Order: sequence, then structure tokens, then C-alpha cells
Amino acid sequence: MKTRIENQKMNVNGLFFVLVAVLMFASSGTFAQDYDSTEALFSPGTKVTEIWTPEIKINSIQGDLGTLIGVYGGALINRSFLIGIAGGVNLGHPSVNYGYFGGICQFIYEPANLVHYSGQLVLAYGSTKDYENPKTGLFDNFWNISGVHFFMMEPGVNLEVNLSSRFTLVAGVSYRYVTGLNEDNGEVSITHVTNREMSGLNFNIGMKIGKKTKVR
Repeated sequence: MKTRIENQKMNVNGLFFVLVAVLMFASSGTFAQDYDSTEALFSPGTKVTEIWTPEIKINSIQGDLGTLIGVYGGALINRSFLIGIAGGVNLGHPSVNYGYFGGICQFIYEPANLVHYSGQLVLAYGSTKDYENPKTGLFDNFWNISGVHFFMMEPGVNLEVNLSSRFTLVAGVSYRYVTGLNEDNGEVSITHVTNREMSGLNFNIGMKIGKKTKVR
């Protein structure tokens, strides 16, 4: 009788372990199926491209036209979404000297088309400072912009033309909104530039230069 009971216990235990193994196998198969069907930003086949765009911006501050030379770039995901850094410094404005550095995000609509569009947003930290001497040349006081600080938000839209698989011509318009500039600071005692005067429309033209870096 004892042997029979022990055999029954062994059979029950064996059946229990078999059921546990089956459930674990089924669960692992379900999880694997869910994992394979999960959509992710960096899924197999995601193309990440390093891209940089030198650009020139034309704007008006205190009634005078000026030019700013800048660059933005970073990681371009599947040719459609760019996240990276952006910066620029005054090149040709006759009285107001300024620059900025920050981040950029950009969405490109149908990038494979010859002509397509993109939208972007730049968030940056900037600085402006009066010229120590009147500007007589294009590169006078270049980079000498450390003065009164401000925050800048600049949304924009672009028209893009693919010149090749690596080069894209970009032209667009953006609106720079400046806040936080201390208008009474002595660094701008000559120009007395204000937040409102630093804000305004920008017209830009640039060249996107891309390089394939990896496929995840």
C-alpha cells in the first residue's frame, strides 16, 4: 500500500512539473511574439544618419538688415526626424552683435521626394553685446558676444530640394522669439536693444550634408 501511495505521489509530481514546463514554454512563445511585433523608435532596420547643415540667416533688428552664420545637425532617424544641436553668431548686422547655442528638432515630410518640406523648432540660450568699436569689416568683433543673456525659441518651416543622396538644399523662414534679455544692462547701453527688437522673422538658406553612420 505504501509503495502504491508513493507511486501516486510521484505521478502527481511528474504531472505537475510537466504542466509547469508547458506553461513556461507557451508563455515564452507569447512573449517572443509580442516582442517581435512591438513597434519601437530603434527597431531592426532603423537607419540613423549623421547630418550637418551650415546656413546663413537674414533678419532685421532695429530697422537694419543683418546676416547670421550658423550650423545645426545631429542624428537623422529614417531620413524623417532630426534631433541635435544648433548655433549661430552675428556676421553682418552693423550695430547689434549676438549669438546663440541650443538644441533643434526637425521633422521632414516625404524626404525621398525631389522637393519636400520640413518643420523645426530651435530652443537656445543666447547672448548680445555692444560693439567695442564701430563695425568696419565683416569679421569685426566676431565671437565677441559674451554680454547680456537671453532665451530664444524659433519655430520654422523649410522647402528642401534633394541634389543627391547626401546633399539637400534648404531654404525657409522662421520666427525668433526672445525673452529674458535685461534691457537695462550696461553691455547694451549703446544699442539699448530690447527683447522685442531681437525677436522677428528670419529667412535662411543652407545645405544639408549627410553621412550614413549605422543601421540598428
